[in-house]
Amino acid sequence: MNYEEKEIKERFGQTNPFRVPDGYFDQLTERVMSQLPEREKTAEQVSLSAPRHKSRLVALRPWLYAAACMVAVVFMGVAFYFHQVKEEQTLANANVVNTTNTESQYIDEYADYAMLDNAEIYAYLADSDF
Repeated sequence: MNYEEKEIKERFGQTNPFRVPDGYFDQLTERVMSQLPEREKTAEQVSLSAPRHKSRLVALRPWLYAAACMVAVVFMGVAFYFHQVKEEQTLANANVVNTTNTESQYIDEYADYAMLDNAEIYAYLADSDF
């Protein structure tokens, strides 16, 4: 409780000086309604109980949502597939490069071991029948 509330309670006490007359709320609705001016229903006014027709867009909305979800799923599947294909191609290209590098590495190591120079290698290749 803050200071202002304490001061008010000390000054005026706990009692509520305001009272509601007996039976005030019993006929409040009738008195308010009798004081309102009467109006006739116009063509512009629409009652809440009248059936409303759904527009075609509102009626098709669930189908449109389902179609949008399917398009999103298909798009994600195609994107995943092409990503996998590209990754496989990259790996295949890397393997070809690695194989070529590995083969040339073995040939270079063998030539160094046999102490062959390029002229001797060309001579051996020219003499061999492939």
